Amino acid sequence: MNRKRISYFSDNIRHMFILYAIIPAFLIACLCMGLILGIWQYSVYTTNRAANAKVSNVFQKVVDIYINEALSLSKDESLITELIDTNKLVEIRRSMYKLFAETKYSAKLYILDEELNSVLSDYNNMPGFLIDNSCYDWGIIREIRENPQDISIKLATEEGRILCIGTSIQKQGELAGYIVVTIPADEFRLLLTQVSPQTVITDGNGWIYLTNNYVFQDTLGRFVREQEYSEGFIQYQDKGYYLSKSKICKDKLQVYTITSHDMESRMFYTMSMFILLIFAAIIIITYFISRKVAKKSTRDIYKIAEAFEQVKKGNLERYLNIDSSVEFKEIGEAYNLMLDGLKKNIKENKELTRYAAFAQVKQLEAQFNPHFLFNTLDNIRFMSKIDPEASDKMIIALSTLLRYSISDAEEEIQVEEDIRYTESYLTILKIRYNRRFTYEIDVEEKVKNYLIPKLMIQSIIENAVKYGYAEGDTLHVTIKGFEKEGKLIFVCKDSGGGIKEDMLKQIRENLLLPVNKTNHHGIYNIHRRIQLMYHGDYGVTLESKLGEGTVVTLTLPVRMNSGL
Repeated sequence: MNRKRISYFSDNIRHMFILYAIIPAFLIACLCMGLILGIWQYSVYTTNRAANAKVSNVFQKVVDIYINEALSLSKDESLITELIDTNKLVEIRRSMYKLFAETKYSAKLYILDEELNSVLSDYNNMPGFLIDNSCYDWGIIREIRENPQDISIKLATEEGRILCIGTSIQKQGELAGYIVVTIPADEFRLLLTQVSPQTVITDGNGWIYLTNNYVFQDTLGRFVREQEYSEGFIQYQDKGYYLSKSKICKDKLQVYTITSHDMESRMFYTMSMFILLIFAAIIIITYFISRKVAKKSTRDIYKIAEAFEQVKKGNLERYLNIDSSVEFKEIGEAYNLMLDGLKKNIKENKELTRYAAFAQVKQLEAQFNPHFLFNTLDNIRFMSKIDPEASDKMIIALSTLLRYSISDAEEEIQVEEDIRYTESYLTILKIRYNRRFTYEIDVEEKVKNYLIPKLMIQSIIENAVKYGYAEGDTLHVTIKGFEKEGKLIFVCKDSGGGIKEDMLKQIRENLLLPVNKTNHHGIYNIHRRIQLMYHGDYGVTLESKLGEGTVVTLTLPVRMNSGL
């Protein structure tokens, strides 16, 4: 199994600096560049589209106005069947002038009979693309003849491109004449100067009607075929453009708007490469500088690591004195406090071991000293003659105590188990003292699963029996166990003679000392043992009044067996 390689802290600092400082800055710069690129492209897109829409809308609006005029005139068959007088001619010219005033774009009106003769007396010179005999076969006249019921739009050439809008005049459903409106390309040239992108207007076959861009125009005057269906960002002749198009006039004409961004693209890519080179240089320089900085910054880290290594080897005298920065100074002080606490804990653990061993030894002495064994065995011998059943109980209780005393039980055991062995001890006392000794045990059911130090309750009972008979012939002992405010409480109350006030004060003051300075070992040893084991607001409290008895209260933490 491969183990993960552990690197030095200084290397981690250097890598983290590059990973979380240089690289994020580089990514942010790239993001900003991408954002700038996106905004720039969006600006090109919106500007180009807006220009295309403006040209298309204006052109369409002008053409629609003249189309409506042509359609209106086409309904008057008298233009062909009757001679147009001066009033009629003035009315027609006035109408055309109003359209020019409305649109700002001038157009010419031609009304022709079926033989292509002008019916308007003020037009002497007719354009060739209208009166040429070949017009029957091509151009606007052919368009009208093929679609007499519709509007025809066609480009014509005569000293420049001309847009022709035409329709037919019919008499009794038969074609009788033609109405043609012509708009020269120069009329719209001013419109192209009002938008920034370059514009090309073509017919459906690609023939250019109007343009201010000659890059996309071939030698025949057509829009270049390879880009005729293009749209968006394109490359043409190794240069970058944005091209958009729209169809107008019933899809007869197309409007192309072209924005060149070749120079901007080159500048952007040059700037990108320049920024990349700068960041590459920064990363290389940072790498070498960070090594030096990391080494200087981790000097105190190595001191701390070496100190902990000494602790691991058992040397608890290696203290730290660091004043390079506030943070490392606090770490050094915390380390020194840890050493002091560790020494203190070692000392207290030794003391705890001593007190635990002392408690067990004293318990064994109390149970198996010759006087105890003599009295117990003598009672068994006596009771075997007069009360064999009581004798059996004493033997069983003594056997239970012997097994419990020599067992390798843990330092902490369950309350239920300790109470069970304590009752064996109480059974022997009950038989020995008969009616002179009574007891009562009241432990909450949930408390029985909690853990307490071994021999703790029995030690309190021994203390009560030892001093309880001093002032009387009978003794009643009550043991209560319960949980209160998150703590485990045991109260041992006896009906003995109590403790004198000055002696009670001396015992209480002694409980506050780290070393026992009296000859009363029982209560002090229990209290000190609890404090060493749990280091909290736990221990023994003592209440007593002469003639009323003594109350010993044990306060312990609530601890559960992890196996439950």
